[in-house]
Amino acid sequence: MVKKQPGAENIRVVVRCRNLLPYESERGDKALVRLDLATNQVIVHHPIGDADSFTFDAVYNNTYTQRDIFLQEVQPLLEAVLQGYNATVFAYGQSGSGKTHTMTGKLSEPQLWGMMPQVVNFLFNEVKKLSCTTKTFKIKVSYVELYNGKSRDLLASKQVNLEIKQNMSKNFYVKGAEMPEVTNFDEAIRWFNAGTVRRQTASTDLNDTSSRSHSLFTLQVEQFDFEQDPSSPIVLTSKINLVDLAGSEKLSKTNATGETAKEGCNINLSLSALATVIDTIVKGGKHIPYRGSPLTMLLKDSLGGNAKTVMFANIGPSEKNISETISTLRFALRAKQIENKPVKNMDPKDARIQDLLDTIEELKSRLGNVDLNQEDQLRQRIEELEIENSDLRGGGEKNNLELEESVRVLQAQLEEANRISAEKQKEVDKGVDARVLLEWNLQNEAGHGKELRSLAMNFIKRVCQEEQLQEIRRKMPQDGSYNTTADGWDVKEIDFYLNEFASMYEAWRQSTYTREDLEKYAQASVSGVLEQTQRHLDEVTRARDELLRLRQEDSAKRAADNETLSQLRVDLNTLKDENSRLREKIERDQERMKAKLTKNKDEYKSLADELERSKAVLTERERDIERLKRMLEESGNNAFFAASTSGGSPWAGVDERTAMLQQLDEEKRIRKALESRIREVNVSLRRYGVCIAEAGEVAAGSQEAAERTDALMLAAVEEKDTLDGDLCAKFQQQVRVKQRLTELRHQHQRKLEDMLRKYELLKTGKTTANGGGGDSALHSGFADDALAQQIKELLQRKDEEIERVIQDKEKTCDKIVKKLNKSEMKIKELEATLEEERAQITDERQELGAENHELQKYNQQLSVEVETLRGQLSVVKEEMDSMDRAKSAEIEQWKEVAENGAERLEEMRFKLAAYTELQKSYDRLQEQLQRTEVSLKEKIDNLENTRQMVKWSNSLLATEKQKLEQMEMVVKQQEIEMRRREEYLKSEMMDDINKQVAANNRRLQEQAAQYQELISQEQDKQKAIMKKVKSARKETQKAAQRYDEMILENEALLSKLEELKVNSMRIFLEKQEAQRELEALRPTRHFGTRRL
Repeated sequence: MVKKQPGAENIRVVVRCRNLLPYESERGDKALVRLDLATNQVIVHHPIGDADSFTFDAVYNNTYTQRDIFLQEVQPLLEAVLQGYNATVFAYGQSGSGKTHTMTGKLSEPQLWGMMPQVVNFLFNEVKKLSCTTKTFKIKVSYVELYNGKSRDLLASKQVNLEIKQNMSKNFYVKGAEMPEVTNFDEAIRWFNAGTVRRQTASTDLNDTSSRSHSLFTLQVEQFDFEQDPSSPIVLTSKINLVDLAGSEKLSKTNATGETAKEGCNINLSLSALATVIDTIVKGGKHIPYRGSPLTMLLKDSLGGNAKTVMFANIGPSEKNISETISTLRFALRAKQIENKPVKNMDPKDARIQDLLDTIEELKSRLGNVDLNQEDQLRQRIEELEIENSDLRGGGEKNNLELEESVRVLQAQLEEANRISAEKQKEVDKGVDARVLLEWNLQNEAGHGKELRSLAMNFIKRVCQEEQLQEIRRKMPQDGSYNTTADGWDVKEIDFYLNEFASMYEAWRQSTYTREDLEKYAQASVSGVLEQTQRHLDEVTRARDELLRLRQEDSAKRAADNETLSQLRVDLNTLKDENSRLREKIERDQERMKAKLTKNKDEYKSLADELERSKAVLTERERDIERLKRMLEESGNNAFFAASTSGGSPWAGVDERTAMLQQLDEEKRIRKALESRIREVNVSLRRYGVCIAEAGEVAAGSQEAAERTDALMLAAVEEKDTLDGDLCAKFQQQVRVKQRLTELRHQHQRKLEDMLRKYELLKTGKTTANGGGGDSALHSGFADDALAQQIKELLQRKDEEIERVIQDKEKTCDKIVKKLNKSEMKIKELEATLEEERAQITDERQELGAENHELQKYNQQLSVEVETLRGQLSVVKEEMDSMDRAKSAEIEQWKEVAENGAERLEEMRFKLAAYTELQKSYDRLQEQLQRTEVSLKEKIDNLENTRQMVKWSNSLLATEKQKLEQMEMVVKQQEIEMRRREEYLKSEMMDDINKQVAANNRRLQEQAAQYQELISQEQDKQKAIMKKVKSARKETQKAAQRYDEMILENEALLSKLEELKVNSMRIFLEKQEAQRELEALRPTRHFGTRRL
């Protein structure tokens, strides 16, 4: 272990253990891992033996939320990042242990956010708090994937392999990776989601969405401090790496095949390189192999470098994964021993300046504690430091003058453009708001006038009886200027009714009410009018706020639609890339398949040639048998003639010859039976291009076998599916039956040869006797008889044995033929199924091609429509600009008119308020009238006592009447003026404004409707395309899986073919061995002579 250096700190390692998963609980797994939260220990129990314990910086179980872990482990790193330090957070563990859940979590639910979204949220919140006039921040993001040993930029629309380079500070970076600037949390999450869609995942037995690559999501924070010198800020650049490592896995547990197995091998290789680097660092090695893997190169500053690092070791408690859990914990213990030395990432010039400023501040603080004799020296030192500081700043300014000047010019131009755009937008918004407010006021006033007229009509009808109303109508002028009906009154009719009612009420009030009652009624009426006015103002304010909210929602909706369109374009490009990759993969696999088919074809041809050679030898042996048969017949006739001439009995030899001939006929019959069985077997074997050649077909046998082998291979390629295990086994059984029948044929041929040799021996013994000696002839006759008897017994036993073997073989062949017929029926069914699947695949390919064609056509149409929309938008923008310029002058004019109208409206409101007060007072008086009618009866008796009070009240009422008459005159004049002004405003302002507003609104509504319709059509098309893409992906996955299965089946057939080769070689060797044994057992020509 290396010694701890000053300022160094170890990597912080924490362990997070999940609970048993549902499928682990269902299969009965036991949890063998226990966490001791008090001592931060992980205790692993074993089925046999003592438990193992491991101690770490912290351990967490499922009682801790994502937020708890972030606050305790990751938030201190972010505070260091804002101070200028680098930081790294990465998760390590077995596949399916919860690494992606820890690092990312579920973005749709804030309570389940992982470390990444919480880091982004915390950074933007802190930057918002720390930003001021003297300090600004910039945040950039990058997202890199390490897949199969290659690095790719997940933020780029086109996925290509990128190179990893080393900078001047000996750190590694991905050359060409994009790093866009983000300004808020939502923008950063959108970039992350776009990259996550492109990341490689697959389904294994341990995890349905297993990560098949390592990912590095980096947030770079740039701080600009203008406090010391506004023209040359101090720059701090720091970053935090969020690393989601792919899980270590075993192929025996994940059951991965094909490309997924290759990905797993690459993942294990990169994790092995990471373990090697950690072991080398812990052991204090001089050379650390960072270049062994792209993963270790990018994590160089996090492993023994200048960054603060936190490692999450994710484990599972299941007993099935106990070995992987122990391996992860040991890896985490080794990583815990690594020491990093964090330093601030400051520009060298800025660092030197900051050091000088710190030195100055330190000297100034110490200045009060030194002697007065040293004051001059300290001042001189301070002046020197300040001169050095100014020189450094001046040098930095000279070096960066040109760059800063260009940046200032660009910033000034950008600010000017933004300012002009903002001013224009403000003017347009003000004009629109003024127009909307004016329309609202006019509508409100018109509605208010109608409401007042309706209230006045209701009041008059309520306080006056029908007889009184009819009397008032009779008093109206009958010249047609007044409406004498019961409804539809105008202001002048209402005024006439009110005047008449006032006169009637005045006559009644003079005998009833006092001044105090009138004052109370007036105060109550004023308060009611004020409340109603306040309600109207509140309604106007709410309507304006609602209009602003609707505008904001519309702008947000348009922005969301634009983002959706851009995301769909990104998805389209991704699908195109995936389609091209699948096509390349299919072409490569087809080439490999063709090579394997060629190889199999050559092997089948060699086997067919060997089989035909065996058939040719068999045919030659049959010809020898026929030739020997003819020789036997000729020799039998000669022997009979010799026996007759010598005086012996010729019929003994004839009987034996006849028996031999019968035996040969029997063997010929057996041979024909075997040939018929072979033909029956050929009926089932011809499907596979294998059969036993007939007589006369030896010359063309090799070519025909090769052609049938080609047909077999082509059929296998076209079907794109392999036969099941039972069919292959039956095929092998049929081949073995054919081989056994051929062996039986060879055995019978050997038996015939033995009998022919014995017959030649017998014939030789008879023809080689000496004619001069009778004893020798007699002895020879006895020897021949004994030998003939032995041969007969031997032939009889052989006949019985051959008959028994033939019967057994006939039964076996019958069974085999039945099985072959059944197999042939199954094969026909499989052929029909394969034909249907082939037709279905053809239809699916045609549909996929049509969909691709439609997709290309839709992309072209979409591009044309986008260009058309852009042109329309530019035209609309120009029209809006011209309209805004034309309206700006009109708005200024209408502003003055609106101000004058507003002043007049305020005066009218005051007058209407007074008028409303009178109406309210009338209501109160009507209620009081109803109450006083009851009290009038009681006061009749006291009428005499109250006459003096009535006289006094009459005088007061007279004065009040005069006041009311004056107020009525004023109200009438104000109503006439209000009517005139209202008509003038309605005739002048409403016509012009309404025309322009109606035209603009109609145009805007039409454009909005067209745009909304286009958006809805695009969304429907995109949804349909996404459904088709999903179905195409599923079909592609099924085809890839089917292709992998076909490759495996082909491998199995190849292995079985090898077995067939071995069996054929074994048969050939047995054949040679039998021939050697036959030659060894064959007697010589002198056997008969020696016996004689």
